[in-house]
Amino acid sequence: MPSDGLKLNLGCGERLLPGYVNCDILPGVKADQHFDLNRPPYPFADAVASEVLMDNVLEHLDDVLAVMGEIHRVLRPGGRAQILVPYGKSDWALQDPTHKHYFTEQSMNYFCEGWDYNYYVPFRFRLIQARLYADNNNWRQRMRNLIPFRSVLRYFLFNLYDGIHFELEKPLEAGAVKS
Repeated sequence: MPSDGLKLNLGCGERLLPGYVNCDILPGVKADQHFDLNRPPYPFADAVASEVLMDNVLEHLDDVLAVMGEIHRVLRPGGRAQILVPYGKSDWALQDPTHKHYFTEQSMNYFCEGWDYNYYVPFRFRLIQARLYADNNNWRQRMRNLIPFRSVLRYFLFNLYDGIHFELEKPLEAGAVKS
């Protein structure tokens, strides 16, 4: 991943990261820039960012396709997007009434090379990882994390995982789209 270029923390909330341009809509948040992620285009030039981080933000936004397009636009070829979202089969996803979208480990495939249904958008990412993770903060989570065969049981049971960490890379041939 390129080390030069901007590192954007979109929807930072109160989690300001050093070395990032921290962005949020709320004027009360001490962000570096304030703008609405639901209103593209974002105030950055094309192909300027080496990294984009969205930590538990995408599920709150109106148009996932438009947001992913903006992330693709601002990333440099070879740049990476780190997107963390609640797992759609978890209380973490379902209990928050402000969530507008739900995600599984397959959700980002629609934006990636080699996926049969990637014709929804004119851009492509390369999927580096779609990693399920489980919190370990209380006794219920610790007990749940001891369940054997969780990777298979997730197809039948809810609440075995809490979130998904997607890592996507903008291909070096950034303008190329498969026909």
